[in-house]
Amino acid sequence: MNTLEMRKRLTREESRAQTRTRLIAIGREHFLRYGLGGAVAETIAEEAGYSRGALYSNFDGKEELFLAVIHEEQARYFNIFRSILTQEPSSRKRLRKMRDTFADIITDPDWIVLHAEFETEALRSERIRESYLQLHRQMMRDGQALVRDLMRSSEMTLRLKPTDFIMAMLAFSHGLAVNQKILGIELPQKSTRILIQRLFDHLVSVA
Repeated sequence: MNTLEMRKRLTREESRAQTRTRLIAIGREHFLRYGLGGAVAETIAEEAGYSRGALYSNFDGKEELFLAVIHEEQARYFNIFRSILTQEPSSRKRLRKMRDTFADIITDPDWIVLHAEFETEALRSERIRESYLQLHRQMMRDGQALVRDLMRSSEMTLRLKPTDFIMAMLAFSHGLAVNQKILGIELPQKSTRILIQRLFDHLVSVA
């Protein structure tokens, strides 16, 4: 079955969702390679197998596509953390998995580039800045919900308020990860992960 036949068999909603998914995936590759400023909307659409009009019928332009990429990444990570909380019964193992997963995500080379690009564009564009603020607020709300669930165990001790803990972990870890990406072997990824894990262990403990 060719692509055209497959599209004919899909409902309008399914076809639209498939188009968005494909554009987001290809857009992610282009934003990683060229940044938001260097990526070209028409090229993304063409490589995804769609017309320029298909992209603009789903997104206002490449800025909105970029934001969709960021939102999808953020949602995926939140779901990973949520699954740890719901699937791991042991408080100690749950805490360790949360810590290690956070360190893995924050030092992922692709996420470092995408998030750093997001921050840079937020400094230049008021529209991107507003989107950055909205996502940050959502991330803080989601993070607080995760921390509250994590701390329901009487064995857990948190040295900071949940909001301060989240802010400290994000600011320290992302800044360190960006430096690691730039410095390369002068600051190995393994060393970066260890520093992040140590901060986590200092702020959260299990009796």
